[in-house]
Amino acid sequence: MKSKLDYVYDGEYDVMDITIDESSKYGKLIDITDGIVFDLDKNGFPAVLEIISASRILGIDKQNLRSSNIGLSIMIGDELICIELKFTYFVFKYEKDVCFKQNFANNYGIPAMETIFSTA
Repeated sequence: MKSKLDYVYDGEYDVMDITIDESSKYGKLIDITDGIVFDLDKNGFPAVLEIISASRILGIDKQNLRSSNIGLSIMIGDELICIELKFTYFVFKYEKDVCFKQNFANNYGIPAMETIFSTA
């Protein structure tokens, strides 16, 4: 499944919210790891990915987080959650890509899924 991605970055609080499914009904919130949170829908699927202290966790300057195009890949298996984010922004006239990839144990019973999202 490939979908359009919506995200909001709040530079004052350094929080990024990436909306995966805006039509879903909220179920529960789970902390995947320090600073990375999923809002799950009623069926247990991720609806929002929230990154707290985003510039620190992602290693990207706050200004560049405000003006990035991003791609998100989420792969969830019975035992593993894999999140891949790709940020593309411009420094002067040059395009710069920064990638973030993290794997987590699926200790939450999130159903298996694989999906790719992008802002462009």
